[in-house]
Amino acid sequence: HQSTASTEETATPQLPAPTAPTNLRLTAGNAQVEASWTAVTTATGYTVYYSTSSLASTTDFTGVSKVDAAGASTTVPVTELTNGTQYYFVVVATNAGGASAASTQASATPGAAGTVFRDALSGGGQGPQMVALSTGSFTMGSPATETGRFANEGPTRTVTINKRIAMGRYEVTFTDYDRFADATSRTKPADSGWGRGSRPVINVSWNDANAYARWLSTQTGKPYRLPTEAEWEYAARAGTDRAYSFGATITCSQANYGRSATVTSDRRPCNNPTSITPDSNLARTVAVGSFSANAFGLYDMHGNVWEWVQDCYINNYNNAPADGRARTSRCTVADRVVRGGTWTRIPRLVRSASREWWSPTSYDNRFGFRLVQDLNP
Repeated sequence: HQSTASTEETATPQLPAPTAPTNLRLTAGNAQVEASWTAVTTATGYTVYYSTSSLASTTDFTGVSKVDAAGASTTVPVTELTNGTQYYFVVVATNAGGASAASTQASATPGAAGTVFRDALSGGGQGPQMVALSTGSFTMGSPATETGRFANEGPTRTVTINKRIAMGRYEVTFTDYDRFADATSRTKPADSGWGRGSRPVINVSWNDANAYARWLSTQTGKPYRLPTEAEWEYAARAGTDRAYSFGATITCSQANYGRSATVTSDRRPCNNPTSITPDSNLARTVAVGSFSANAFGLYDMHGNVWEWVQDCYINNYNNAPADGRARTSRCTVADRVVRGGTWTRIPRLVRSASREWWSPTSYDNRFGFRLVQDLNP
């Protein structure tokens, strides 16, 4: 008796579709959102869907914007998202067996006020940390009753910042500026023997600051520039109307400035009260972020280094723009305005309203800057 072999082929089992991804997490940035989730072991790929309308109950994603990802994270492209707009996201896992159900929905608003971001440089590395600011109105200048005020801080007026901007979270550091100097074969500014790294760059002129802004714009494809004087004060005040963003007075636990107003010790810096003269190696800048931020999340808006702004100097606010634009014509002198005071300046000179002015070619170890970026839309 001879047996007959079976001619039936063994069927390949169908791979089941993966389970829905979990723990969708979003991090909003500048015109982009980074999405991550817990990986699904049977998935071979993922699709992130996003919309300005809720996707919580959506099962048919035809026509919905999407971006594919091989792993458990992705970044929605910059060109796809508009700052200040809320987006809803879900992620779907896929394999040969099909697509999973959608994850639980999450939402994020790129460029929302308070968002901290850094833009990638085309030559490698990242630009300075920036903080997206809200639009709003404030009273610029100081009232006649403010202790220590100067006449050039008035008349007070209401200014409305209606363009969305981001401002440097910190003063531009040596690390930031030295990358620019290396890339452009520019002579690096001296650090006065205090060290580089996370200290604010010093010995830079208004012209130097603008050159850095132009380079950064080219490297990132984003519009960086010096702030206008109105934008700077709006950011420094951070919703307050007192002499300092911390209140009517300031202490050495809040900023690095010349501590005393007496003749014999008016230059004693907060970070070393035993120092007497401003040129002593014991009196110096401190690393950015050494003190608490203001309500907008910005550091060192009082003291440490002077910060260049766009405006030329005019000795009052008569007929000044009410929309935050820079004043660059009908100037009292050709000098440019610096704000914020320095590690050498006494308290009245580090107030939110205090204004000083120098030639755009001036530089020493008190001059630094921070930048703003114009955000879309």
